[in-house]
Amino acid sequence: MELSYGWYESDDKLFAAHHQPALLIDLLRSRDVCSHKILRGTGLFYDDILKGQARISEAQGLGLVANANKLNAEAELSFRWGSSWWPGHYGAASNLLGNAGNLNEALDALQQYRSLLTPWIIPHVVVDDRYCYVYWLNLSGSGAERFLVEAAMSALTSYSRWMSDSRLPWKFGFSYSCPSHEEQYRVNLGNELWFNLGVDVMFIDKRWLNARWPRGSATAFQVARAECVAQIDFPEMSLPEYVYRTLLKQIQQPFNLPDMAEQLGMSPATLKRKLGKHGSSFQRLQDMARLQMSLYLLHVCGWNNEQVAAHLNFNDATNFRRAFKRWAGVTPSDSRNQFNLFGNDLITG
Repeated sequence: MELSYGWYESDDKLFAAHHQPALLIDLLRSRDVCSHKILRGTGLFYDDILKGQARISEAQGLGLVANANKLNAEAELSFRWGSSWWPGHYGAASNLLGNAGNLNEALDALQQYRSLLTPWIIPHVVVDDRYCYVYWLNLSGSGAERFLVEAAMSALTSYSRWMSDSRLPWKFGFSYSCPSHEEQYRVNLGNELWFNLGVDVMFIDKRWLNARWPRGSATAFQVARAECVAQIDFPEMSLPEYVYRTLLKQIQQPFNLPDMAEQLGMSPATLKRKLGKHGSSFQRLQDMARLQMSLYLLHVCGWNNEQVAAHLNFNDATNFRRAFKRWAGVTPSDSRNQFNLFGNDLITG
């Protein structure tokens, strides 16, 4: 299905139902959960999925995830689902991941072919002088954001462990409070965990990016990349992701809903309605982009409130402090005191 614009919308049926959705359905069925409970309200039928041709929309996929979250009595379903994501059996995209020569190539593949490999949650990779950060973004409301974060972090952790033949020293930050099943986090992810951080991110020393993976094949990787290019015939990002990435690029400039609508060639009312269909809004996306940038500047760069406020185009530090507390639930100073993610060598004061 080829779309004429640079993003897809929540009801565009683009994604293979027999890939990750089928894995989730099988996990639930193995727990004696009947198909109609799993698929309730999604508009999906199990017999159609078995044919291997059904395409589903983002809204249908997220509806399935929300159902699974409600049926997740044992609290480990998300981790088990995520650990089976990659390389997977998705044709050229799986061949690409299965032949990556290092973590850097794998993360590049995850970002470039996200619509094939992780359509339900968005990986946003940032690399600085010391660390590589993988932010997991839930930009479309599903009611199961934590479930998706657990699955995605488990997916990258288990995949990188398998490809490298070692457990990489990932560290993990979460936007939400510590859940009752914390032991599942420690079993599946490790002990380097920070909750109530404000963003969902995993990070690792950048020296691991180019460490050779014994399972990789440079030739097979290049062939699979060319096949992936031919396989994708629709936009690689959703409308909320398009807006979010634009907001990150424009983070230092005053930018509001009418500005974004004009850039996208639609009215503000149309943009608001389209984002609403995704369970999102312009203000939510802007707050998320500003919080992500604020936390990076505060915790990694060691900037003070005045510097961050100026960078984000706030009138003064007081307004920034109020906004940050609304976003994160704590003040910038409380956030600094509560989370020493990297050790004192990276926090310059």
